[in-house]
Amino acid sequence: MATNLYFQNTTSHAQQELINSLTSEVIQIHGMDVFYLPRTLVKEDLIMGEDVLSKFSTAYEIEMYLKTTDGFGGEGDLVTKFGLDVRDEVIFTVHKDRFELSTDMAKPLEGDLIFLPISKGLFEIKFVEHEQPFYQAGKNYSFDLTCELFQYAEEQLETGITDIDAIEKEQGYTIDLVMSAGGSGTFTTDEAIYQGPSLANATFKGMVVSWDSTTRVLRLNDTSGAMAASTNVIGETSAASWSLSSTTDSTGKADLDQVLPTDDNADNLEFEIEADSILDFSENNPFGDVR
Repeated sequence: MATNLYFQNTTSHAQQELINSLTSEVIQIHGMDVFYLPRTLVKEDLIMGEDVLSKFSTAYEIEMYLKTTDGFGGEGDLVTKFGLDVRDEVIFTVHKDRFELSTDMAKPLEGDLIFLPISKGLFEIKFVEHEQPFYQAGKNYSFDLTCELFQYAEEQLETGITDIDAIEKEQGYTIDLVMSAGGSGTFTTDEAIYQGPSLANATFKGMVVSWDSTTRVLRLNDTSGAMAASTNVIGETSAASWSLSSTTDSTGKADLDQVLPTDDNADNLEFEIEADSILDFSENNPFGDVR
C-alpha cells in the first residue's frame, strides 16, 4: 500500500524551507564565529596521498555550532615518550546554505582547517557528515564536521589574520644564524631575506622571525636553498646586509656548531651529531648506508 497522498511530508517544499530557516537561525543564535581555511595543494604526493608543502592563504568567517559544549572530546592530553601529545576533538555544525554563501564551496572538505578564536586553536577536519540529522522532511540542511587539533607540519599560514598566522611562527621550525661583525642595517620581522642576486633568483632565502643586533643572531623560518658562508644575507624591505659566518657542508646544510637550536629542550642536535658518526647522509649516499 502506498503512503497517504494527503501527508507527503518528505516532498513538502514549504516544510523543507521552514526547517532550513530554523536550522540557520538556531546556529546563528547559539553558535559562534569561526574561520574556515581551505587547503591549497602545492606539491601533492600521489603515492603517499599527502602534500607537505600545503598552504592556507584564505580564511572565511562563518558561524558554526559547537556540539561539544561541555569541553573538547577525543583522548585529551597524553604524556608519551615524545612529550605531551594533545588530542582534542570537537564537532562543529554548519548550515549548508550559509557555508556555500560564505565560501563559494559546495561542502567542507577533509583536510581543511577551522580556527576557533575562543581557544585560539586550529582544528583539522577529519570527517564531514552530511546525513545528520537524517533527511528531515526529505532533505538535509547542515554538515557535522568532526575535527581534531591540527598538528602543524611546516604548512604556510598566510591568511592575513594575526592570530592564525602567528601559529606558524610559534610552531614552525626555526634556525638561528650567526652573522659576522661589520654588517649594516636592521632586519625587520616578517621580511624575506636572501642570498644571491635577487629574491627571485636567490640561492637561499627565508623569513625573519627575529633579529638581535647585540649577538648578531638572525632567527629564520620558511627557509629553502643552501646557505653559503662569508656571503651577505640581504633583507628584502630593510636592505640590511650582513655576512653569514657559518659554513656549509656537502649537503647544503649549515654546520651544526654555527646553526643554533632554538629550543633548549630539543634533542635534534645531539641526535644528528651521533647519527653523523654512524651514517653517511651525503648526496653520494642517498640511502644513508653505514659508513
